[in-house]
Amino acid sequence: MFCRNCGKELIGTPEICPNCGAKPMSGTGFCSNCGASITPLTEICMKCGARVAITRYPTRYPISIEIEHPERLSRLTTFFRLFMAIPQYFVLYFIGIAAAFVVFISWWAILFTGRYPQWSFDFVSGYFRWNTRVGGYSILLTDKYPPFSFQ
Repeated sequence: MFCRNCGKELIGTPEICPNCGAKPMSGTGFCSNCGASITPLTEICMKCGARVAITRYPTRYPISIEIEHPERLSRLTTFFRLFMAIPQYFVLYFIGIAAAFVVFISWWAILFTGRYPQWSFDFVSGYFRWNTRVGGYSILLTDKYPPFSFQ
């Protein structure tokens, strides 16, 4: 394996490159297979022919979503899916109004204190998680009915 930051060969799979101090798999400057220098738009390494992982978004973004492809979905729940999501959207509508107020209050708190209050962060991130689960259920990404929960 080669460090993408400096291109030096690494022994084993270290978390930090001993040559440059960067995380070996961060950055897009070198082929992870042979260490050859590549441009950010490179799809195939010209030196070794390996396919280069294309990252269109920052790898260290604080929000990530992982969705597994469902092999089979229930036909019955798929047929009634939109009707089953109505109670979720009804509750989320009112929680969304509350979240908008909490974001407004948090904006002022951040403006004056420089800190995001933990209670408001937990409420808004919980609302976002819930809304994302219901959205995924509605557009057939999962068969699992989302819980009425911020967790």
